[in-house]
Amino acid sequence: MAGFSYVMQRFFNIFSARFFITSRSLTRVIHALTASLMILTPHVSAAQSEAIPAPVRCLIEPEDMIELSAPVAGVLTEIAVSRGDMIAAGQVVARLDDTLEAFQLSQAESRAASGYALKGREARLAFLQDQAERMRRLVQRKIASDTSYEEAAMEAELALQQLEEARLDRALAEIEVERSRAVLKQKTVVSPIKGVVVERSASIGEYQDGTAPIVTIAALDPLRVEAYVPLDHFAALKVGQSVTILPEAPIGGRHAATLTVIDRVFDAGTGTVGIRMSLPNPDLVLPAGLRCTVEFGAG
Repeated sequence: MAGFSYVMQRFFNIFSARFFITSRSLTRVIHALTASLMILTPHVSAAQSEAIPAPVRCLIEPEDMIELSAPVAGVLTEIAVSRGDMIAAGQVVARLDDTLEAFQLSQAESRAASGYALKGREARLAFLQDQAERMRRLVQRKIASDTSYEEAAMEAELALQQLEEARLDRALAEIEVERSRAVLKQKTVVSPIKGVVVERSASIGEYQDGTAPIVTIAALDPLRVEAYVPLDHFAALKVGQSVTILPEAPIGGRHAATLTVIDRVFDAGTGTVGIRMSLPNPDLVLPAGLRCTVEFGAG
């Protein structure tokens, strides 16, 4: 603004010299013009900063897409879903042959439930401890030798160690039961998400090595909407603001969404910045893979 005043002052000097206008009159004109520019400039900046971005094209995509495989190898004995089926999180998708794993679990449970070894160790310890106590009394009465008592005490101590070993074996057997259950559970494949089956890649009787997908599942609630906006609109965008999604025909309609991601790395080649929006779809009426238009509100 100082530069502007300088220019106007130079204009005043030239103009007054040629047209003999008084300095007071022209100074008033300069001040009036300067004040007008100072008032108008903030309004222009505010209008630019508050401008609502123009609608841009967008694409509706699944929130998540997973290729579901078995965590272990085996032969498929059942596939419980087909393409297009809606499934819930935790729903059984497929099963592998678990005959061997079920047998191993039964064996582990029987071993853990058996208390014969532990009871036998406990009975033997009690007997040897009583025998050692009798020998101690005989030694006090000078009827038995110290060596006899020491041997009886050692036998009792050895029986105690054997009892502790039996208890450890029992604990390990219970751990083996849990391990066998976990292995058996891996033979059942469940969906980790709620969604729709978009592809079935295996058939009953096939051998699965634990890497090949059995089905592909898409999560459709919420949906993810991707778009690119010009860099000029970056300042007008903020995470959490409401937007409106207009899917193309034949779906149509206006659907409220929320801006969730604004990329921090711009695309210098196209002069755009990527954004992502979350579009609620509780009734699963909106499909994914659909082009759309996003309209921005005032924030």
